Order: sequence, then C-alpha cells, then structure tokens
Amino acid sequence: MSTPEPSPDDEGPRIIRMLDASTEHLPTALRHPTTGLTAVTGVIADAREHGFLLWVPCDPDAHAADYGDVPPELLALQRYARALGCDYVLLDSDAAPVPGLTVFAEPLTEP
Repeated sequence: MSTPEPSPDDEGPRIIRMLDASTEHLPTALRHPTTGLTAVTGVIADAREHGFLLWVPCDPDAHAADYGDVPPELLALQRYARALGCDYVLLDSDAAPVPGLTVFAEPLTEP
C-alpha cells in the first residue's frame, strides 16, 4: 500500500505543536490530579499518569480575563507556549524544566 502524497491545493490534516515541560513549572497545589490544574475554572487540562495535557488558548490573556481564576504561573506558561506556536503543553514529571520558566521544586503532598 502506498502512502498518499498531499496536494498543494489540499489543506490536509491539521498538525499541532506541543511544548514538553516539567510538572515542576506548576505550584504544588496545581499538581494534584483531581484538585489541582483540572479543577481551575477556565483551564482545560486532562490529568495523565505522570502529569497533564494542557490546552493553550489562542490569546491566553483574553482567555484569562474572561475567567479571572487562571493562576499567574499558569498564565505565564500558556503565554510562553503560545509564543512558540504551541496549542498544548504536555506537563510531565519526567520532562526537563524549560529554561527561563519558573520552577516550583517543593514536593507534592496530599491535600
């Protein structure tokens, strides 16, 4: 079976970019799988085995203004990802921290 070649006139499938970042970019309270990031109003995130998959709005500042509860640390991460053209951030406990972004190294504790 041959692989189809995209036509210059064919928009084809949408390809997205994703930033791979450490969960250490989240304050401890936001790292909890059920009461953290996924519980913040205005944040669209899915808890994964070792972190989260976070959606990045087209305009993080406008989105945060609409919801008001987006923590500043998270907004900074969304701005950074959007500036790179990323639609998602994979926050993974095994990923390396991104240079220049704040790191919260405190250990995760149960609430």
